[in-house]
Amino acid sequence: MVSEQTQHGALAEPPRAPGPREAAEVFRGIDEDLLRTVLLHLPIGVSVLDRELRFVRVNQRAAEINGLPAEEHVGRYLFDVLPGMPASIGAIVRRVVETGAPEINVDIVGPTPARPGSPRWRGSYYPVYTAADTRPVAVAVFDEVDTSDNPIGVGQLVADRATNLAALDTLIDNAPVGIAVLDTELRYVRVNATLAAWNNQPVAAHVGRSLREILPDVAPTVEPILRGVAASGQMIRDLEFTHAGRSWLSSYFAVPGPSGRTAALAILVTDITARRRGEQQARRLQRFTAALAQALTVSDVVEAVNATGARAAGADVAGLAVVTGDGKLTFLTSSVTGREPAVRWLAVDRTADHPVAEAHRSGEPAFFSGPQTLLSRYPGLADAQAQTQDRAWAIVPLHGRGTATGVLTFAFHSEQAFEAEHRHILTSVAGLAGQALARAQLYQREHDTAVRLQRSLLPSRLPHVPGVALAAAYVAGDAAGVGGDFYDVFPTRAPHAPGWVFIIGDVAGRGVDAASVTGLARHTLRVTAAEAPPAEALHHLHRQIIADPDVDRFVSVACGLLRPHATGATLHLASGGHPPALVRRADGTVEVVAVRGVLLGAVREIVLHERVIDLRPGDSVILYTDGVIEARGSGGLFGEHRLVDVLAAAPSGSPSELVDRVRAAVTAHQDVPQADDLAILALQLTP
Repeated sequence: MVSEQTQHGALAEPPRAPGPREAAEVFRGIDEDLLRTVLLHLPIGVSVLDRELRFVRVNQRAAEINGLPAEEHVGRYLFDVLPGMPASIGAIVRRVVETGAPEINVDIVGPTPARPGSPRWRGSYYPVYTAADTRPVAVAVFDEVDTSDNPIGVGQLVADRATNLAALDTLIDNAPVGIAVLDTELRYVRVNATLAAWNNQPVAAHVGRSLREILPDVAPTVEPILRGVAASGQMIRDLEFTHAGRSWLSSYFAVPGPSGRTAALAILVTDITARRRGEQQARRLQRFTAALAQALTVSDVVEAVNATGARAAGADVAGLAVVTGDGKLTFLTSSVTGREPAVRWLAVDRTADHPVAEAHRSGEPAFFSGPQTLLSRYPGLADAQAQTQDRAWAIVPLHGRGTATGVLTFAFHSEQAFEAEHRHILTSVAGLAGQALARAQLYQREHDTAVRLQRSLLPSRLPHVPGVALAAAYVAGDAAGVGGDFYDVFPTRAPHAPGWVFIIGDVAGRGVDAASVTGLARHTLRVTAAEAPPAEALHHLHRQIIADPDVDRFVSVACGLLRPHATGATLHLASGGHPPALVRRADGTVEVVAVRGVLLGAVREIVLHERVIDLRPGDSVILYTDGVIEARGSGGLFGEHRLVDVLAAAPSGSPSELVDRVRAAVTAHQDVPQADDLAILALQLTP
């Protein structure tokens, strides 16, 4: 068996247009249906083998040569299909895979099931790439047969080659990729109709002219590449460049002549403008989707639409209108910080003769390609349109749960054709916004309900305590469900030792279960702490929680008993795992009062302690839940030390001022919406 390069130059490389080598490179960019049709009828055998020498594809001619139906090749090992072929074929395929260099016009002697004996084959082997691989993923094989039993004369062989080349010409001329062949002086020898159209020149105008004459703007970049390919013989693939506002992907390779030296240079060009625009559009849509995924409230949805919605739709401006309590379609815009409710800036009555109102009523989008299109239908908008730079509009109703929850308006600074694909993008963006708006409105309703329920577990107003000023605050976090923070102030029921009880606590978790434990804690302490010392009252609550099989949550609580006397008051303070109380003295110094104790309900046996704090007129006590010190910002948690600094810097110890300053400091510290609830209770002995 023989494996050798042919030495017959006239037969190996007759004058011709681009042949199998060029076709192999073109295969990667050709429409699949066209490629399948051409391969099926090509009068030479074409096979594709993967790196493991398994058949990936064969055409009908290759199947005839090998003596097996085409479908019985795919997935089978080369030497299972052709056991009589020489091992050198495997070596050739592996070399092409490893080096990426083709092997052309190789003579092989070996039998196939259709041709026993010792037929001679002439094959060319080319690397096959995909866009994601830098190494070849397969090898394309072009086979011709020359049997000693039926010799082929030179004339017949050349005629056969002419037939083959005619088929390949069809492939090249009809390819939806640009194909050009240049001589070593970089003059066009051949160009297909696709590339000629992209170059804005007829096919005939290319032949004989230089690359620089046809594409003077591109030539300075491409010429050095082609000269390097001519010198090295190595292919350069998938270089991307932009020209005339479009994106192109190009590959360059040498076409060897009879001597093995470069005889010509081939260029493959693919217009990837649509692909790149699609990728850019996908990235914009992905950013918009990500922003909406983080949107909990209506204000968050408005912020996402303002920040990323217009770009996702390819518009200059996007405006969101929702149905408000007054029955109008009200346009919203982001607040200054993005944390407060969205700002209202324009309202349209839903019954008005207005494109936004009509789109909402009909549930169908409206597209206005230019001012005249808009004003011919809505002449009353002439003054408003004259005051803007917008020239086209798309108005799309937002469908949440089957009903229009609002309207999304897109404005453009230039007139638009609003072709089908663009309309699809606009309605897709509006669809995403509509779903997010419906979720946000549902969340808002649930959140408002949770806040109302939470507030029902708090005192409607603080009582009047002689000689003591009081202030409290409760701020609901953005997390869904009712929270577990609570506070209360009530008198003792011991006539011989009158006093006032101050409690503040936090039940772990959220939701109805947390609310039920909050109610249990507050009402239990109202009964027990009115008669028993703080530590004993907390012990009783702990036993209630442990004994109840339906309660699986723990509670942190601070309980204080304030007993006034002639020169001030004493505060008996107990803690069930609660953050330390802070005492701001009349001179502005702040003391941290930590009391030993563990969370109620966390373990069966607990030990609680009390501390007695002497208070004088002008002294203040601040109790708070962990939502204050665990508020998170770019500098980490708000923390106890910041809280102490805020209290120390306050001009006075007025409870209302201290509460307001703490709330403001926590809000300013956060760079994300507040997730946890917080409660603050402050008291001051008045002079």
